[in-house]
Amino acid sequence: MAGWLGSRVTANADHRGESLRQGDVAILRFLAAAEILETDLWQQYNELALGNAAFQQALFALDGDMPTYVNQNTRDEISHAQFLNAYLASKGARPVNLERFRTLPSSQATGANKNAKRLTNLMNLTVDTSWYTRYRSTGNPDFGDTFPQIVNLVNVPAIPNSDLALGGDQIQVIGNTAGFHFATIEQGGSSLYDSFLPKATSVEVIRIVAAIGGTEIQHFEVWQDKAGNAPPVPMDTGSLFPALPHATEQTPNGIDGADPIDTNQIMARPCKFISPNLPLCSVIRPTSTANAGAMAAATGLTNSGLFKGQSKEFFAALFELAEEADEAQRGF
Repeated sequence: MAGWLGSRVTANADHRGESLRQGDVAILRFLAAAEILETDLWQQYNELALGNAAFQQALFALDGDMPTYVNQNTRDEISHAQFLNAYLASKGARPVNLERFRTLPSSQATGANKNAKRLTNLMNLTVDTSWYTRYRSTGNPDFGDTFPQIVNLVNVPAIPNSDLALGGDQIQVIGNTAGFHFATIEQGGSSLYDSFLPKATSVEVIRIVAAIGGTEIQHFEVWQDKAGNAPPVPMDTGSLFPALPHATEQTPNGIDGADPIDTNQIMARPCKFISPNLPLCSVIRPTSTANAGAMAAATGLTNSGLFKGQSKEFFAALFELAEEADEAQRGF
């Protein structure tokens, strides 16, 4: 365990000779682990978005630029993981290495690196789509508000496992699921990074968390826009990928007459923030440690099935690192 997490000693910090506090190291270690895991899942999506014609066509139904955006998102996550680990090493802290947990099988569909071992499992996902209604609501999970799923995606694949899954409407359902999962992952990252900003001490670490977190928000805005284009799909089993709320005509002021949950309402609706006695404000939500921190992120990803098949050692290491990150406190 300790070999993966690295030592808990304070690392040498920036070029002015200041020390990087244990809490800052813990925050960056969890973020490095999260970015490594994101890189793994995005690489799987990227292989099929670029190399599998049927999956690519399913993504095209959401937007013609989807494969290009998947490729760019993958590039970004690789850069985040590499930067965070290199920064940790530059400060005398041990980088995060998850390679011993790379044991899960790959998709056997055309385009996938079939012999690769993965950290994440995209075959049996339960995708939380409540972000769709949350960001179109005046409520905020940090105030105890809850939100319904816009689509019920339970134990479903987000990539084809073989070429047998490429026929009929099944591949479009897989493509739609992927489109929603893209947004689910990135909105979670937006909240996670935001939750760490009040905890970091080093100005340089704050700068890193804010800057990388900003790209997570960019990713989420793209993906929630594209998810809204997912076409309804009847399945042979009689189930349906439902039609999403259609965009409605707006009056010239851009507000009156607009359905608050239609597919065009992609900007974060003003919601409760800091205090219910203050005016509503358009913000990322949630941002509290309880709802958006490392333990919340690790638990949410685990419950989604993303790590199905992983070892007990993997979960022990992930949650220990998450606990240390959430315990970080800003020092002076």
